[in-house]
Amino acid sequence: MANVTPGYTFTGTTDPITAAKLNLLGQPTVTIGSGEVVTSMIASGNTYSNVYIGQATPLYESYSEVTFSGTISLTFTATDGNTRRIACTSSTASTISTTSVPRAGFMLQITFTTDGTGGNVITFSTGFKTTGTYTLTGTNKYFQIAFVSDGTNLLEMSRTAAVG
Repeated sequence: MANVTPGYTFTGTTDPITAAKLNLLGQPTVTIGSGEVVTSMIASGNTYSNVYIGQATPLYESYSEVTFSGTISLTFTATDGNTRRIACTSSTASTISTTSVPRAGFMLQITFTTDGTGGNVITFSTGFKTTGTYTLTGTNKYFQIAFVSDGTNLLEMSRTAAVG
């Protein structure tokens, strides 16, 4: 068990107790005995476990892949994360919508990839406010678009041209 040693040791029953001797605002010395901390208790990297930021649902900074189709409905749960990747295929037009918008301040990053055909057109519908359709020209390229939630809609912050 860890021992806490105060900043002052009293010398007997006649030694008066003062605030300076108690050092209530100072930091005491903590001594941890051998075997009280083992390697498994020491983090080897950054791990976020059930991080809550003003909401009842944990906020995870994670990545998930979304299946490309003519209509894509995004969901927002703790396991979905705030970064999505959509692999576009065959010069297909697609509409992205959501039935629920995450809490205000939520940041969403979507990365699109095009295949050997390229030429996909993405339209944003319910739950999004954007500058218009997102045309993904070029084969085997990457595109990114970022949103922030105001609690009612996901508002577009930025988008890139073809990368890669």
